[in-house]
Amino acid sequence: MQHTLLLVDDETAILNALKRVLRRSGYQILTAESGVEALQVLEDNPEIQVVLTDYRMPGMTGGEMLAEVQQRFPHVIGLILSGYADLDAVIKALNSGAVYKFLTKPWDEKEVLGALSSAFSHSALKLQPAVTPSAVDQLLSRSVLIRQLNQWMENGIETTALYLDVKNFNSYNDSLGYEVADKLLALISEKLMLSKPKDSFLGQMSGDEFALIIPFSASEEENQGLIKALLQPFDDLITLDGRELHIAFNVGYGTSDVDGNTSEMLLRNTQVAVSYSKRLGGVNFHRYQPAMNQITEKQMTLQSDLYRALERNQFSVVYQPKVCMSTGYIVGAECLLRWKHDSLGMISPAIFIPLAESSGLIEPIGEWVLSMACHQSQFWRKEGLPPFLMSVNLSGRQLQRNTLATKVKNIIEIAGICPDQLELEITETFLMQDIDSSLQLFNEIKALGVRLAIDDFGTGYSSLSYLNRLPVNTLKIDRSFIKDLPESKEKVGLVKNMIQMSHDLDMSVVAEGVETREQLDTLKHLHCDEIQGYFYSPPVSAEQFRTLLVNQPLPGKNYSYSGMSI
Repeated sequence: MQHTLLLVDDETAILNALKRVLRRSGYQILTAESGVEALQVLEDNPEIQVVLTDYRMPGMTGGEMLAEVQQRFPHVIGLILSGYADLDAVIKALNSGAVYKFLTKPWDEKEVLGALSSAFSHSALKLQPAVTPSAVDQLLSRSVLIRQLNQWMENGIETTALYLDVKNFNSYNDSLGYEVADKLLALISEKLMLSKPKDSFLGQMSGDEFALIIPFSASEEENQGLIKALLQPFDDLITLDGRELHIAFNVGYGTSDVDGNTSEMLLRNTQVAVSYSKRLGGVNFHRYQPAMNQITEKQMTLQSDLYRALERNQFSVVYQPKVCMSTGYIVGAECLLRWKHDSLGMISPAIFIPLAESSGLIEPIGEWVLSMACHQSQFWRKEGLPPFLMSVNLSGRQLQRNTLATKVKNIIEIAGICPDQLELEITETFLMQDIDSSLQLFNEIKALGVRLAIDDFGTGYSSLSYLNRLPVNTLKIDRSFIKDLPESKEKVGLVKNMIQMSHDLDMSVVAEGVETREQLDTLKHLHCDEIQGYFYSPPVSAEQFRTLLVNQPLPGKNYSYSGMSI
């Protein structure tokens, strides 16, 4: 494609000098010696994409002319090249939005050529149709994005950089296949392009990672709002090749100079913030903080230790009862993993579970937990203790494996328990990523006779409309909805609707994180089936849980425990 450039300057010698420099780069060049003449040239030559103009000219300044260009020819990118160094004029021109870049005379040839190359790239993006079959062709490459970021930072333009990582994209590769997953990436790119702020640039840093740079800085509140607006199109399910998919992101961001004084450093630090966001889970957008680097180094050390934790017998499991609201009897128990490091002591699951997920260690660790839970359940059953349902969490990594149902079947058979004594808990966030794949997996597990529960309900897509498609027995309401009961009337209403709709779908409901008598009474009034939380008991050892089983019904006793809870 021929790049057509209009040069505007009232000094003929300057125009001739610029033409000699720029023609060597292959530009088609037109000229004008005033703002009025330039507007007429633009009218007669619609192929012009970029205007490079002087600032001080008779009759109309370059800034005034480019403001007119922005109104009449919105696809044209305007740059100013001037020896006029009035700072107020420079700021006014840049803030008007009509000026893409302000360059100074005498000019640096390399700088001018770089600015023009970037301007033509930006013009090409403006000329793209609103929606194209392959939006990923519109993205900047990593090197071009970094070059643009360099130019802004070198010219003192405060810049906000966002780094976006598609959550659990490997699961889409596994469930959809690489060809369809590539289509999904193109669709994600398209939606990001359509929702990105004006004058920003979007680049693809790797397969499922993107960066957005914006030529301004804003308050923390404004940045959070900007990110939410950017990702708003992903609030709804995406339909691709007949599948319904839910897309979520981990996001980190930072501002030039404050969070990085070079483009590479700024983008690297936003990546650190993304890693921090991944470890916390949920939907959070984090600005880079220097302390995150220290956290990352600590995580790397822990990850190395995690490889040997299983063989060194550093893992253990604890059990937290689920209590029937109407009788006070234990009807279930959730088996939870704990890690006692030889030198660091107890490590929070919020720290080591994400590490195990990212390294792939969660698969052997998860199988070990499932085996321990099944064997312990069978041991108590043989002792003649009151029966209950044993629940075990499955990680997203485990759920991506086609062999999961077979492994569950083998563990059940070896332990000797009945399948209906086991319940597998799956987080809503993973479930909603690919409903069709989830449905297939759920049916395979249900065929074994195992019960299924949706964990942390309300923290992901937050819709009950899809539940009638899934063979689910239990819905667990996340503790974030329970902690504000009964003070928050909004939360009371939400929990009431969740319980009522779940009952309509023939599911039982467990409320997580119940700690007070007021919460208990509210949930009883709302006809919740079971509760789980510190009101009755924290997670306890196998010996302590046996004591609970023997001493039923539970009157809401205070059981002391020195361990940790998730």
